[in-house]
Amino acid sequence: MDGIGIIGVGEIGRAIVDGLCDGVVHPPRIHLSPRGARTAGELSLRYPNVRVCADNQDVANRSEVVVLAVRPQDRAEALAGLRVGDDGVVISLMAGVGIGELRETLGTGAPVVRAIPLPTVRERRSVTVTCPSHPVADDLFDGLGGALPLADLA
Repeated sequence: MDGIGIIGVGEIGRAIVDGLCDGVVHPPRIHLSPRGARTAGELSLRYPNVRVCADNQDVANRSEVVVLAVRPQDRAEALAGLRVGDDGVVISLMAGVGIGELRETLGTGAPVVRAIPLPTVRERRSVTVTCPSHPVADDLFDGLGGALPLADLA
């Protein structure tokens, strides 16, 4: 298990991959879900460190960090049956979806961090709010323009 897994490869997922890989000397291993197959395929051809996995569970099994970049209204379908081990970190980009709901859906005790990146993470010039603060999530977004960790969303 190593690298970053991204489930949902729409605009934000693509921007994160570009920000982590484009012009970077030692980019991380990135495992992409087949959701958004065309975009995922293009990214895997462009960057040698990017791989499209068989399904979302394969992404989770191979990754230390699992980024959930699906639209909130698509979460039931995208996350159905998905299990994430307690030894990783989950970063949710889904607005309005609580941490408790995600832990229950994913059957995990892993840390879950909510984040709000913008497409400008592509150019590594977007500060991303993370909550709650977690060193793995904050390091990831520091490399994409900066992290603004919050203790809570109150």
